[in-house]
Amino acid sequence: MSSPSDPVVPSDQVSSEPVPSSPVANKRQEPRPDAGHVPMTEELDSARWSLPPLMPVLVAAVVLGLVLGTYLYTSQKPPTSSGSALRVVALPMHIESNSSIAPGAMGTVDQNVEKSDSVMVNIALDIKNAIQKPMFIKGVQGKLVTEKGEFTDDAAPAGDYERILQAYPQLAIPDAKPLQAESSIPANFDQHGLVVFSFPVTKEDWDKRKSLQATVSFYDHASLVIDATQTASAADATLPIKITK
Repeated sequence: MSSPSDPVVPSDQVSSEPVPSSPVANKRQEPRPDAGHVPMTEELDSARWSLPPLMPVLVAAVVLGLVLGTYLYTSQKPPTSSGSALRVVALPMHIESNSSIAPGAMGTVDQNVEKSDSVMVNIALDIKNAIQKPMFIKGVQGKLVTEKGEFTDDAAPAGDYERILQAYPQLAIPDAKPLQAESSIPANFDQHGLVVFSFPVTKEDWDKRKSLQATVSFYDHASLVIDATQTASAADATLPIKITK
């Protein structure tokens, strides 16, 4: 039985439509993805697990390559020196001696006569200092490559040059002075100088040489390698063999 105070709602005003349920109650709770338990079909087919797009990766790689290439190009220092071989004079020598202190030490012994062969090489070098301060020469080394191997020799001291020319005047190169170790080349200056080497090879080995180089070493700077192979091929580069008995 209704209370007198309760309002009476007419039956024709009562809605017959169903009352909608709460959206929170009907919202299905989707499980969070578990990387350790991803279904095989979803792992292979779903876009959620696909790799990044290819184009951005390629663009990033190209940009990184350009940046790295630019850094390497700008970080390289220009050469501090350059040079060339102006002239080569080679004197093959064959020596036979029966009064050697140590027979056979420098060659072969035939009937108590020691026989040895060598080639003395005088090279005129042009060395250019390409920086704004003096460069100091530490030394010069020659390298001869033949079919029988590689031979190296340090340049004769500048103080011995006159004595060498007195013994072998054929080696002289006019209007040139020996290149001195421990000397300096002024900034942006071309220095001409002579270096003399001696290689224990025969004239035949010299004629079949593969290369001839002179390496100038500097203090605090990279060494300068000068190729004299082509210059040594000049018609007047190799003198007639000198035989001493």
